[in-house]
Amino acid sequence: MNFKQGIALMSSLLAFGLGAEAGAVCVQTGASQADRDLWNTHGCWQDFYLWQYRAYGLRGGDWSNRGWSDACNVSLEFPKHWNASYLLTYGMEDNYAQSFHGTADYRGTAEAPNSNFHDSLYHSVSDRTDILGSFSPRFWPWDTDKVETACPVYNPNAISSDPASRAGDYMHEGWHANFDKYNINNGNTGGHRPGPQGSCTVNGCDYFYFHGISKYAFGAMWENNGTASRFHSPNQVQVEFLCDVADQSQWWIPLSVRQTAAANANSRAVSRFINGPGYSCGSPRPW
Repeated sequence: MNFKQGIALMSSLLAFGLGAEAGAVCVQTGASQADRDLWNTHGCWQDFYLWQYRAYGLRGGDWSNRGWSDACNVSLEFPKHWNASYLLTYGMEDNYAQSFHGTADYRGTAEAPNSNFHDSLYHSVSDRTDILGSFSPRFWPWDTDKVETACPVYNPNAISSDPASRAGDYMHEGWHANFDKYNINNGNTGGHRPGPQGSCTVNGCDYFYFHGISKYAFGAMWENNGTASRFHSPNQVQVEFLCDVADQSQWWIPLSVRQTAAANANSRAVSRFINGPGYSCGSPRPW
């Protein structure tokens, strides 16, 4: 088999795989209260979602039966995906005296282009129900890294199906992309440390690396010096983002979005950190 024949065969296999995947979808019967409340603040802003799919590297084949051509139907996955992007793009207060990080940090972590935060990536979607999301490094030199979100962040009655929790997963998986860019080994359990251990109750644990408010200039969250004094773990980035949504978001962010953000962050804080709980939303800042 020559090179061209090999590529043709591989393309056929990939096409077959994509065809099989396209038949399954997550639950598309509605949206959570938080999704609907945030949706009502923008009313399906066409210019934003036409920008968002490019900014996040979305590929039509991945989302074809998930709202790609029905972007104003908040029951579907693509509208929910861009609804969460709207939150992190416009919803943060960027209070340097109180926020963990700024919009520049959260957008840099979530969006597709190559940057100080990660190599180029794209966002896809999975029908798995046993995970919230995953990160896959590029397999071919000409491809890009992949961040994939799964049904529990889209199914309307799932505990993580709200804009803040969904965007929080963009943070988590985007930080695995950060570790991949900088060759950081955070553990051999899905990019985490095995557990339970310490205060961590799951099999996939991180440390919370405490830092003072205003220690990082906005846009500099990617910086690390290889020690605990200037470093973030994936769960930490996720919790800090969620607490910023809960405590330091714009005045117009609905209460339901703030409340679900705090609930997700606080649950994660007591279960995911070896030296936890790392931080609880609403606790005094700064330290």
